[in-house]
Amino acid sequence: MKKTFSLIITLYFLFQFTSYAYSQNLGRYTSEIDRNSLEGYLTFLADDITFGRGIGTTGHQIAGTMIREEFKKFGLIPFYDQTFTQSFYKNLSDLKDTVIGRNIIGVVQAQYYSDQYLVVSAHYDHLGVLGGRIYNGADDNASGVAALLNLARLFSEMRAVKEGPRINIIFAAFDGKESNMAGSEDFIRRLPIPEKNILCNINIDQIGSIFAPPGADTNYVLVLGTNRYKDFRRKIDSANRINNLKMDVNYDFYGSPEFAEIFYKSSDQYSFVKKGIPSLLVTSGIHMHTYKPTDDFYFINYPVLANRTRLIFYLINAITTSR
Repeated sequence: MKKTFSLIITLYFLFQFTSYAYSQNLGRYTSEIDRNSLEGYLTFLADDITFGRGIGTTGHQIAGTMIREEFKKFGLIPFYDQTFTQSFYKNLSDLKDTVIGRNIIGVVQAQYYSDQYLVVSAHYDHLGVLGGRIYNGADDNASGVAALLNLARLFSEMRAVKEGPRINIIFAAFDGKESNMAGSEDFIRRLPIPEKNILCNINIDQIGSIFAPPGADTNYVLVLGTNRYKDFRRKIDSANRINNLKMDVNYDFYGSPEFAEIFYKSSDQYSFVKKGIPSLLVTSGIHMHTYKPTDDFYFINYPVLANRTRLIFYLINAITTSR
């Protein structure tokens, strides 16, 4: 009888502890996502000092160093033994190519042991200098990296106060997207963990503009991949509704399944898809400045960029706490 009573008491306090560990006030975190938290990163990455972040250039190395130092500051764990950096050849099929790309990869570990991972990614390279003009790539993809860094910081903060996550989150700043997705291809090719342990990838590519709304509402976001992985749509719609974000979420790329499929294959999430890993692309769409030297910080819409980042935060939290 005494043993039974002791067991009941132990289970009660264990339950209380577990509930406390995951009782989250998410608004406390999402309130930290604002113009100030996004603009500094975005304008640094899209400044002329980085010369368009062309792979293998000095400006590109400056951008990668900043991202790596932020990962360290947030307390992320290096993904590769003692380093955040994974170097690779620009052209994976030709090892004589001396231009080196560098993925920057850090991990927010699960609150308690887990062998499962969620990968959140955004590429930080762009076109560099072409014809004497700098292609700063503010939207493509300094905006995505700004969101990625905010998300890495917030989930690291959550872990520090024992509010999750329940699975490991890999934050990947991929290089070489503009070189046939060389960075994400190499990441998948040389994974130090089993592919089956990666539940999904959420890839953020170009989310700072409001030039291509699917309807009249400029508070919008495009999410591709839910036609393959339908459970994500339910989680996104729930996060949007419950947290009163009031976003117009488009899943079919303006009603064109054919073009949606083409666009879906054009960024780093497709490196995961080819390995059978469920993946989403979160974007604000292409527009008149895409791949042009006019893709600069002056047209970034920070309130909507912040709202999109909040939606991704809620989606990540839903995935990592439902396991």
